[in-house]
Amino acid sequence: MSLLRSGRARLALALPRHRELLHHVKSRELDDLFEAYAVAAETLERRRREIPHRNERIVEYLDLCLDIQADVLALLEKLKAAGTGPT
Repeated sequence: MSLLRSGRARLALALPRHRELLHHVKSRELDDLFEAYAVAAETLERRRREIPHRNERIVEYLDLCLDIQADVLALLEKLKAAGTGPT
């Protein structure tokens, strides 16, 4: 699965209230965020499986995932306000 599809799917799971919009809206900015989220989420999963656990690295990638989620939500609102995304 491509990073784009993986990130979109992961964000749809993380942001269920926005799932339909995430699957339909088209934006190069969002595509970049989807790809970044896929990489960050995959890295977070790997860090969580590491033994010994390095909590500072887990927290770092968890924070990165949450930051990307916030960026996605802000961009969705911007696109909706501009009328370029589905309502």
